Amino acid sequence: MHLPFSEQLLLSLLILLSAGVFLRNLYEKVRQIVQGPADRVRTDRPWWRLSRMIREVLLQTRVIGQRPVVGALHAVVFLGFLLFGLETLEHFLRAFGLSFLEPVLGPAMPAFRALMTVIAILVATAILGLAFRRFVLVKTSPDPRSWTSAVVALFIFLLMLTYLNAVSAGPIAPRANWWLHALIILVFPHLILRSKHFHILMAPLSLFFRTERLGDYTPLDLEAIAEADIDDVSLGLEKVSNVPWKMRMDFLTCVECRRCTDNCPAALAGNELDPRAFVLSGRRAVKANRGDDEVGGNIVSEAALGFCATCGACENGCPVGVEHLQLIVGAKRAQALSTGRGVVASDYFRSIETYGNPFKVPRSDRQKLICDLALPRFRGTEGEWLLWLGCVWGYNPELRSAVKAFKDVLAAAGINWGVLDEEPCCGHHSRRQGEESQFQDLARRSIEVLREKGVRRIVTPCPHCLHTLRHEHLQLAGSNGCRDNAPFPLQIVHYSELLNGLIGRGSLQLKTNGTRRQVTYHDPCYLARYEGISNAPRAVLAAAGATIHELPHRRESTLCCGGGAAGFVRELESGQRLDRVRRSEIVESGATVLVTACPECRMMLSAAVDETKDLAEVVAESVQAGHAEARV
Repeated sequence: MHLPFSEQLLLSLLILLSAGVFLRNLYEKVRQIVQGPADRVRTDRPWWRLSRMIREVLLQTRVIGQRPVVGALHAVVFLGFLLFGLETLEHFLRAFGLSFLEPVLGPAMPAFRALMTVIAILVATAILGLAFRRFVLVKTSPDPRSWTSAVVALFIFLLMLTYLNAVSAGPIAPRANWWLHALIILVFPHLILRSKHFHILMAPLSLFFRTERLGDYTPLDLEAIAEADIDDVSLGLEKVSNVPWKMRMDFLTCVECRRCTDNCPAALAGNELDPRAFVLSGRRAVKANRGDDEVGGNIVSEAALGFCATCGACENGCPVGVEHLQLIVGAKRAQALSTGRGVVASDYFRSIETYGNPFKVPRSDRQKLICDLALPRFRGTEGEWLLWLGCVWGYNPELRSAVKAFKDVLAAAGINWGVLDEEPCCGHHSRRQGEESQFQDLARRSIEVLREKGVRRIVTPCPHCLHTLRHEHLQLAGSNGCRDNAPFPLQIVHYSELLNGLIGRGSLQLKTNGTRRQVTYHDPCYLARYEGISNAPRAVLAAAGATIHELPHRRESTLCCGGGAAGFVRELESGQRLDRVRRSEIVESGATVLVTACPECRMMLSAAVDETKDLAEVVAESVQAGHAEARV
């Protein structure tokens, strides 16, 4: 619609006013973000980061993944948002007698208009569905209800309605319709800045700058801290002023969808930890410029910190790239290294320092295990595998059967392997509870032992050890840790990966006896979610003659057993046990045989059903069945 000069002038003034106010308010938001310090390089591997951003933003993979129906409706609205950006530009150009779509599309213009009509109908339907869920189905919808959400839904619906009216054969009140459409567009950006819909602008950036891996913590430079002036030292996230710019961006980007809280095992168990709540608390602190407020106690309570198992379910489920774990571990570091308040793992730290293991048993118990089971010592020969037992297999006598089973399986496969006489704790749980100093000390001891022994290949049953050895020890060892001439392991695998490879190559022959036993497999968080290993254990079980009965929460969406962050040896002083939710799900599934691929999960879930087995035990039974048949 070509407007007269007076209306063109009015429109120009409104556009300039809207743009000026928007840019001023956007600047204030950006200023709140950049006040925070940098915590790491977040622009490395730019093309990989860009491809991840495109995948998660344009394809809406995380949005759809956890809530398919609602996610699909959101994806339709998002598609309309992108496509109607072209129509919005055309809408305002037409007022001045200009066009860019017709010169570009030419004869394809009618087809484009037909497509946009269909899109407009779909978007109008989708936004009505989302509004109905949020404001009518109040008992089932986890999304917060706010006036801004209602206005945004109304605006989107009216934009689609006015567009459809404009392109119809006989539009109603075309000039009023045009102005209503234009005024809504001019007001819309200001509503975005003042509501959770700010994520429309920030989510792509938050996703781009997100760490490459889940729970990728930057080591504290303890030597530099020791030499610095005490007033300049920051041991973790002590105050809001220490909160990095990316975390501030996360606070402002949060879409308040509750996916983080709905996936948190502590929240599901009814405990105080609420990931969405502490992110929104951080948003309020940043907006109010409360730089001197302590993070622990103001943004997230000290009690809530004690419930976090660092399972990563909150962060993994977030569709806009919020990194909850960076805040949690940063606040725990401040607890353990600075304030000393609210530390729930002090007893664990002392056990590691005194005994070298969390079970408070003499180191000689591990030597007894090695002798009783006749485990071969690692000699450093070519092609030899080091079996990294970890604390649970090394010191918990209740899991001795799993150690023996894996020994028998390796013997059947003809693998050259051995264990260390002295195996330091890898420090995984110390780091997750904030004791970065103890972690780095343990990590350097481990690196020194591995270098001294000339280790090149490691297999471990523990996903926690796996993650720490693969990534965090290597980070401390230096960037050259993966080169052939470097004295640090080239290959670190979970035992399910090794077993799957041996079976695939025919090195390990399993016998199913023609029957298939039904088992229920529990995905460990640090195996499936952190390391992305969920197919290998299932393939091994299938080869061993098992039919897997899947749990509702599985693979990357698994439910935590509660063993993380030293939870496998720590009793909660208050609140509900985190394993209660997973145990209930296992029982309700009707499972009779539960299989785990993590020693800590085995400890936490052993009483959930009548029979709980380690993956190695299932494989060993299949190997023994084959031997028995061969003897017959």
